[in-house]
Amino acid sequence: MIDWIVLGAATFTAVLLVLWPAIRGVRPPPPREAHDAALYRAQLAELDRDRAEGRLSDREHRDAVLEVQRRLLAAVPAPPETPAKAETPAAARWLIGGIAAVLPALALALYLPRGMPGMPAFPHAEVQAVRQAERAETDALLAQVRARIATLPPDSEDARRGWALIANVERRRGNAAGAVEAGRRALAIRFEPGLAIDLAETLAIASDGRVTAEARRLLERARAAAPDDVRARYYLALADLQAGDTEAAIAGFRAVERLSPPDASWRPMLAERIAEAETRARAQAAPGPTAEQMAAAAELPPDQRAAMIEGMVTRLAERLRETPNDAEGWLRLARAYRVMGRTTDARAALNRAAELLPDDPRVVAEKMALGAGG
Repeated sequence: MIDWIVLGAATFTAVLLVLWPAIRGVRPPPPREAHDAALYRAQLAELDRDRAEGRLSDREHRDAVLEVQRRLLAAVPAPPETPAKAETPAAARWLIGGIAAVLPALALALYLPRGMPGMPAFPHAEVQAVRQAERAETDALLAQVRARIATLPPDSEDARRGWALIANVERRRGNAAGAVEAGRRALAIRFEPGLAIDLAETLAIASDGRVTAEARRLLERARAAAPDDVRARYYLALADLQAGDTEAAIAGFRAVERLSPPDASWRPMLAERIAEAETRARAQAAPGPTAEQMAAAAELPPDQRAAMIEGMVTRLAERLRETPNDAEGWLRLARAYRVMGRTTDARAALNRAAELLPDDPRVVAEKMALGAGG
């Protein structure tokens, strides 16, 4: 109880100190003439020093002093007709004092039902010390496991379990290199689908989300051993999408969707992947001019080239009217219009692509090319 009384008194004192200037009244700043008078007095003292040090003659000193004295007399402020301090009305002082008393009480009333006054302090330095101690303890345990593995036959099941344990621990603590090394050692003794998928996922994370060739080989073996494992199928579908095989990617993602429970937490992410794959598939099948087609058209005579490009661009524009959310198609249409010199149409198509692909570097590059005149 005493602690709460001390806390309340300290809070009241702090609030009162903040509000005290408003309670006692605000003293207005001195008039400008007072600052000017102080400045002129300082100039008089400076003139006396200059004469004493020989920088001014008596006549120069006298003339300068007379001028400064004239200014000083003009700057002397008149006696104040108003109080030197603006007093706060009594009612306002009582109101401010009441606020100073009510605020701490209100803060305590809000804190007590939800706060944790009994919780001990936990400074940042102590948090860091605890984390360092936990890391040191984990390092020591891993060192013990490695020492134990060194005493076992290299191809034994106990050694495999030890390496698998190290791989899981290193993966959870964010040490990708250590997890990869231990996972490879465990799988070299005996293949296990779950551990292979963990290793493939770690390799993908270490490669900024790209499913590497090694990861794909591990995933294919895992899928063959455990066909219903959704993780293996998902990462294989992602590898297909990254390789540009949109049909295989869609089929793989759809298979994961069928195997996933209705309330699975990964379903929203899976829906985004399916939508991305379908968008890419539509872009690949779009009847518009590709880079290769544009290059081939450049080899034709001018009239044939113009007719070929015009036909392809027209078909692409017609298709985009039916599928207005095809971002890749709008980007291709913008490029085609730019090459054809149709700047206004190119800018309109590019604006639509920018709406669907915000911050996409290809859109930025196309804007730069369009701004530079192609």
